[in-house]
Amino acid sequence: MFLLSSGTEEAGGLWHWFATVGEHLYENPIFGVSILIIFGLLGGKLISLIKFPRVTGYILIGILIGPSVLKLLSHEMVEAFTVIRQVAIGFIGYTIGLELRFSKLKKTGKQVTIITFAQALTTAILVCLATVAYLTLTGRDHVWTYALILGAIATATAPGPIVAVVKSYRTKGPVTDVLLPLVALDDAIGIMLFAVMLSLGTSLLSGPISIGHMLLDPALEIFLSIGIGAAIGAVVTLIAKRFNRESDNFLMMVIIGFVFFGIGIGQAVHASAILLPMTIGIFLTNSIDEKYEHRLTQTTDLFSAPILLAFFTIAGAELQLSLLAQIGVLGVIYLLVRVIGKVSGAFVSAHAVRAPKTVVKYLGFTLIPQAGVAIDMALTTQLRFETTAALEPFIEIGAVIMTIVLAATVIYEVFGLIVVKTALSKAGEIDAAVGDWD
Repeated sequence: MFLLSSGTEEAGGLWHWFATVGEHLYENPIFGVSILIIFGLLGGKLISLIKFPRVTGYILIGILIGPSVLKLLSHEMVEAFTVIRQVAIGFIGYTIGLELRFSKLKKTGKQVTIITFAQALTTAILVCLATVAYLTLTGRDHVWTYALILGAIATATAPGPIVAVVKSYRTKGPVTDVLLPLVALDDAIGIMLFAVMLSLGTSLLSGPISIGHMLLDPALEIFLSIGIGAAIGAVVTLIAKRFNRESDNFLMMVIIGFVFFGIGIGQAVHASAILLPMTIGIFLTNSIDEKYEHRLTQTTDLFSAPILLAFFTIAGAELQLSLLAQIGVLGVIYLLVRVIGKVSGAFVSAHAVRAPKTVVKYLGFTLIPQAGVAIDMALTTQLRFETTAALEPFIEIGAVIMTIVLAATVIYEVFGLIVVKTALSKAGEIDAAVGDWD
């Protein structure tokens, strides 16, 4: 009896020890990062077996290990990864900037500007009108508030997944040449349009429109982003030119240090998380010899690859599958009409400016992904309704818009990447010898 009792107590003590260790690991952010990277790599490897983009694997495995399914990562842990998200978005912007060499844009600059504005406005108008039609037919209130805000959010395109696919498959060609500067310009247009639409939409409920708040605030954000980014880019350029004989490790540390500096300054002054680091990349790539450019991309890619892997795995973990059941008819309309707007707007405008045939046919499909920027817009909308006294009676509007955008993001994140990869493949711009980011 004594031996049996003693053995039971030891087993119980051992189980208690394992439970305590497991609880501490579950709350440990460093352990959480290791889970992100290890499982993200696994998801990328598995999804590549069926020729899907590895980024899709990162997102799917993130959904699996996140709070919605296996709960290997808690809601609190996912929220604790804010720094990773901020750094990743900054490096996505910087990477886009490096691709925007003015000498390359001479042929496509006018086309990019026209197509960007056309597809953004087409998407906003179609989503807005479709929302008005549905809400009017169903007898809902506050029709134009919903329509204006959802129309503005629909214009946003997620640059992260697009950049990941482009770098993963080393795409080259007319579609890629237009796509990268387009998603960069799209962010600036989205900021302006959303600020105007949100002010118009809420003013219909709360009172007169503030022209200053509607126009000057987003203009200031864009001005600060470009100004600070250019200043930091000038400093990095001077260092890169002065110490160009130094090792690649030295160059990598300089770039990382100043991109981090830009991200931090941008947060302090409420500049664009993408536009500011993108300006650093634009200034740098246009100020140095083109032969030197490959060193900039190679050095930062080595640092940013694990961060971006973790970023997309976090994106999957953040997605709440339960929201899919709550999207409703209005959410389905948003989901489908936004795709129609992007594809038709890009098709018509690309044809009008006599862009290459592959751009006309496939560019619109590469603009489908939507994630961080749209979620930020939806969150801003929800906070406006929650924190403005005059809008508190209409707080449900902010919650509905947030739910629609988050639910749509689940679908856009998973399937949008596959569409991007397929479109670039159909356009003949994927390097057949390259199958992964490694």
